[in-house]
Amino acid sequence: MPKSFGRSERVAASLRREVADIITNEIKDPRVKFATVTEVDVSPDLKNARIYVSFLTDDKEVVQEAMQGLTSAKGFIRASLASVLKLRYMPNIHFVFDELLTKSIKLDELIRKGLSKD
Repeated sequence: MPKSFGRSERVAASLRREVADIITNEIKDPRVKFATVTEVDVSPDLKNARIYVSFLTDDKEVVQEAMQGLTSAKGFIRASLASVLKLRYMPNIHFVFDELLTKSIKLDELIRKGLSKD
């Protein structure tokens, strides 16, 4: 029997799709140009959403500036979401840096270096 998804999972999927679209197509801030939405967690009461983002760099300064750019665009993103998603209450959004992509890139480089030494 397939798992049925609850409301918070459906809202999280919609938020992920829409936030990724907004970041890609509507935000003009060059600091957030390469942000990728990796995951969205929505609280069961739908009042808060954690949006995990990653970047194609491991430069801490670039990541910090990009996170500041996302934080400053939070109001715009939330307003854009409200116009697209038909929710009674728009969740407060919190951006979280997802280090998984950067860690996997570093691990891949280490593996390639190890294989090239053989």
